[in-house]
Amino acid sequence: MSAYNDPAFDYRQNFEIHLQPVYASFFLTTLFFSSFFPIEIAGKLSLSLYPILIAIIVVRLGHRLGHEATPWGALLFFPLAFNQQYFLGNVNYLLALPLLILILLDYEDFLGGTFGAWPMARHCLWQVALFITHPFIFNVYVSLAVVTAFIVRRRTAEFKVKVLASLSVAILLFVASWVISRVSPSSQFPAAPGIGWLVPTKTLEFFAMMFNGMQRLGTADCVALVSWGSVFIVVLGALSANWRERGNPPLLHLVFLVLTIYGFLILPFRIGAYTYINLRIAAIIYFLIALLLAQVVRFRGWWLYLFIGLLACCMAGSIVKQARISSEINEIVPVISAIPPNSRILPLVFDNDSPELDSFWFDIHLHDHDYYHVLVGGGFNPYLLRAPLHPLHYIRGQERPAPGEYQPDRFSWKDYSADYKYFLVRGTPEGVDKYLSETCNQVCVSGKWTLFERKLR
Repeated sequence: MSAYNDPAFDYRQNFEIHLQPVYASFFLTTLFFSSFFPIEIAGKLSLSLYPILIAIIVVRLGHRLGHEATPWGALLFFPLAFNQQYFLGNVNYLLALPLLILILLDYEDFLGGTFGAWPMARHCLWQVALFITHPFIFNVYVSLAVVTAFIVRRRTAEFKVKVLASLSVAILLFVASWVISRVSPSSQFPAAPGIGWLVPTKTLEFFAMMFNGMQRLGTADCVALVSWGSVFIVVLGALSANWRERGNPPLLHLVFLVLTIYGFLILPFRIGAYTYINLRIAAIIYFLIALLLAQVVRFRGWWLYLFIGLLACCMAGSIVKQARISSEINEIVPVISAIPPNSRILPLVFDNDSPELDSFWFDIHLHDHDYYHVLVGGGFNPYLLRAPLHPLHYIRGQERPAPGEYQPDRFSWKDYSADYKYFLVRGTPEGVDKYLSETCNQVCVSGKWTLFERKLR
């Protein structure tokens, strides 16, 4: 988006931008930062808002509890931040997670405080921020807000006005978004009728990966299991040792946790073309658990030191994993750097997995080739994300034949080569390099990546 109108690049020939009023926060913040920094740094600055928002939750809980107790349990938010959605790359969803906790806390204050212009305006701003970041989590907020109104209800006119006012803002946001989406063009999303559920074992397996280094239990990450298991033991130990000092479990937050667990277990995995519906709730459950522990468990003495040390171990394990994945991704940099700007590329990713992540749930290297457009600029590849609410779409008629990002083995020179000059291959199977060498020159190899260029005829 930041270089779309740059005459040095050919983006306008192939793509069009239609930024929708939802799923927009990461794009808007990155676009803002790109006015002052290179696009790579701008993206990192936008992502840095995630830990900043989590830090705000911790500070907010500290003010909420006051001198009663220090909410050391809120530190659990930080290692839980690196959950499955983080490794799936759902940045807007990540940004929405701390926003959900903050808006729920603000809604409690809004209902319990004096009705006025500033409290109403403040809560409206929270709603707008959450809505434009991720509508799924906004729907979760609306559902939990209704639950909140029932649990803390008061028989006063002011309370009813507050509830109606907050829900009216939510309805207005939905209506405005619907109107804008009706008049704005969007990409054609592949049809996928029906509703699909996961078997319960798969659902629970996904939830447990958070505590097993993003691996299924059949492939145990001993360091992660021991670290998280020790955290669990220390939490129980601190709760038992300081039982008389414990905070009262907030009924409202307990209800939130029960309802989200229920939704996680019964909601479908897929509705039409939209997937991971119930699995997205896993990250919300983690955050609600941290919210409860921060208010209930009192850490004292060695229990506190053990808790902080073990959380640091969990964080360190995740950071090391991220560094290894980053090193794998960096293998593509020398390859794409050898491609001139504004080139047409066909990625053939035969191996999209990483040993750091479970291969069933993650395909971390499937879109590594998109770094070409960031680091070099311009060009075309046929595997742009086609979600209807994604801001970047192909201009109608500019799509080009391709075997499919998950079916590179379907590639044949006759059917799929005509529109591309470069062929970017990862995990080249036996025989593929020989097949491509008949019509291409091998340009370079880096790690698992091999770059082929069409021969001049």
